[in-house]
Amino acid sequence: MRSSIHISCTLALLLGIGLVGCGEPPEPPAARSNAIWIAAAGEPEAELPLSELGSVKAEPGFTEFFDHPWPSDLRLDGGKVKLTHFPDPRFSGNIASYVKYMDGKLDGFSPAAAGFVRFDGPLDDGSLPMPDATLAADASVQLIDIDPASPDYGKRNPVSLKFRSAKGIYYPENTLAFMPSPGFPLRPRTRYAFVVTDKLRNAYGGPLVKSQDLAEALGEKPASRSATEAVHTALEPAVLEIEKAGVTRQRIVHLAVFTTNDPTEELFALRDHLRANAPAPNVDPTRWRIVATSDVSAEYTGVYGPSPNYQEGILPFASPKDGGGFHYENGAPAIVDTFDLRFSLTIPTSDACPPPKNGYPIALYAHGTGGSYRSYARDGTARSLAAKCIASMGVDQIFHGKRPGSPPDDAENAEALRFFNVDNVIAARTSNRQSALDEVQRARLFTETKIEIPAAVSIWGDTIRFDPTRVTFFGHSQGGLNGPLFLAADDQALGGVLSGSGAIMSITLTQKTAPPPSVADIVKSVMLGLRPEEFEEVDLFHPALSFAQMLVDVTDPIHYARYIVREPRGGMAPKSIYMTVGVNGDGLGDSYSPPDGIEMHAVAMGLPLIGNSLQREIPEMVWSGGPGIVYLPANGLSNNLASGQATGGVAQWAPQGSDGHFVVFDVPGARAQADTFIQTLGYDSVAMLKQF
Repeated sequence: MRSSIHISCTLALLLGIGLVGCGEPPEPPAARSNAIWIAAAGEPEAELPLSELGSVKAEPGFTEFFDHPWPSDLRLDGGKVKLTHFPDPRFSGNIASYVKYMDGKLDGFSPAAAGFVRFDGPLDDGSLPMPDATLAADASVQLIDIDPASPDYGKRNPVSLKFRSAKGIYYPENTLAFMPSPGFPLRPRTRYAFVVTDKLRNAYGGPLVKSQDLAEALGEKPASRSATEAVHTALEPAVLEIEKAGVTRQRIVHLAVFTTNDPTEELFALRDHLRANAPAPNVDPTRWRIVATSDVSAEYTGVYGPSPNYQEGILPFASPKDGGGFHYENGAPAIVDTFDLRFSLTIPTSDACPPPKNGYPIALYAHGTGGSYRSYARDGTARSLAAKCIASMGVDQIFHGKRPGSPPDDAENAEALRFFNVDNVIAARTSNRQSALDEVQRARLFTETKIEIPAAVSIWGDTIRFDPTRVTFFGHSQGGLNGPLFLAADDQALGGVLSGSGAIMSITLTQKTAPPPSVADIVKSVMLGLRPEEFEEVDLFHPALSFAQMLVDVTDPIHYARYIVREPRGGMAPKSIYMTVGVNGDGLGDSYSPPDGIEMHAVAMGLPLIGNSLQREIPEMVWSGGPGIVYLPANGLSNNLASGQATGGVAQWAPQGSDGHFVVFDVPGARAQADTFIQTLGYDSVAMLKQF
């Protein structure tokens, strides 16, 4: 009977005739797609914890690592992130090493890395919202802060999305990748829900259907096995929070609930330990020298110490067995040893810059990879700041010059290899943070020791002093990596200039091409083991790069940005920051620190884009919660941030004469803007942005 009715209805539809009682024709096979969401690894009769997904033990169940969302609190093992079975299809030595030494070390998930959910068929890309549209309460995909203790409780974070239907080397087919939109990292120690609703459609316009396990986990269906019953109990508080945010459980077709870790916590604790326990440094009185004089400045050199080292192991930490992590005793940070640092100190000498009553303002300069304690003199910064009546100081950065563990002078790119250290994830996580601690100690020369250039050394025959309340910072390239960490953790500097200051490791790994060899190429071919025809799968969302991002979050400036201007640590004041980015209208320019990473760093810091020198638009600036665009008036701009407590902005400059990495030195307008910013911050404690 049903067969004859179906035939009659089909004929009627073909002939364009309506028959009463025909009903709807059956859906074609592709009309519905299913979300892949499982509550346990292995077979139903041999359930394994979700932390075993991707393991040999789970193979009989034909489950893949991403058959349950990543990240997910349900995958934690004893409260720690289990990495043992993270996909490594090309048996990468780097990935294997990272897993070996980092498994079980993280107590939460990355606030910046990508995550992944799966479906059994392709999605309609057109129904995926743009990042700014994910802030809407009715968006088909949302990333919601569901932590009642969070300042952003109930708010949505912009989320960037990419769907890949084809199976890749590291991707299973029909994977939806998501990540907190660059420039908008998630809060630390905060619980979030990534939610896909029934508003999202498959590639054929049909609905998406939640899995049986998810329906049971949500409590829409009774639990049919112990795994879904346990998961329901674990998820129910989160689901109730999602419903409070306006998404009912009936509308949820995919769900990842996860809690972020705090990438900044350890450095902040180390900084506090240093300030409380390490003696303030002093200059060796026998090592003062005058090395150069000019019409505007005089350069002195010397040695200071002690500078505390918290990294334990065998320098230069070439492999994980050599260590490189921070040292602890009885659960507390402990200093391993101390070392002395050579320095260069440049003083204004022109008649226009007589010594101020309380001493000269001082700018601490941190050089880029391959530089030295005199880089600031060679690149012209010392002279240009002296012309503005600002004293400045350079030192050897970590693994440079005469510091312990530094390579021979003729070893090309050796400093970069030791600093970024892709072969030792332990040291890769700590060296930049140790470098930030070096800056904390250096600043104490002026704020606590209050060093002076002795009259016997001074070219004037008088003691030269420095104002302990007017310390600023100027960081370029590598100095733009440890500088933000120093500025976030410590309160000795009023703020400063950041040049080539990139953030977000996944951007660096996909876009950095200089110095040679290209990092972007090495990542694809060496780290991931891909062939040229397979390179197309590599982008910011790539699973292996997400994995790397998670491991080095602790050293990534993106997580420290919020503490510099918008949300200073307790008792600290917002800092004034001027950033430069070398970029053309096509988005290219800085080959060393990709413009995308610099600009997203500025967004995260809350620095508006300076429109006067605009080279390209930055959509994230004008999203809800973005810092916006400012135009500098003729008389300059100040106190535009932190309710009038700080000044700041990021300026784009077209490269002139060399790579865009060096615009702050090459472009006269950028140089003048940076120098004036330091001058006004140093003398007035209120920085001024002026157009040149």
